[in-house]
Amino acid sequence: MLPIIPILTGGIVLLAVNLIVYVNRMHGRSRSCRSARDFCAVSFVFFLAALFALLDLTTQVWVDPSENLALAILKSTGGGLAISTASALGFCMAARLD
Repeated sequence: MLPIIPILTGGIVLLAVNLIVYVNRMHGRSRSCRSARDFCAVSFVFFLAALFALLDLTTQVWVDPSENLALAILKSTGGGLAISTASALGFCMAARLD
């Protein structure tokens, strides 16, 4: 059984962080502001891919999740979401130091 609630909670928290960074750096013209916005956009794509993979895993209850491609996609998009969120936060902090 997949821990659906912690996966969704973690994804929504990371999405909220990305949304805050994107809105905060929306009008910036520096290179670090543009990079923060770009990493936020990448994070949004990772979140959508993870959401569709989780939807596939939860609707097909007869499939063993340990040998499913959707589980591999979910794990890889979760890692990509975490890395792109960390990069967006890093560029947001770098933009504040400029």
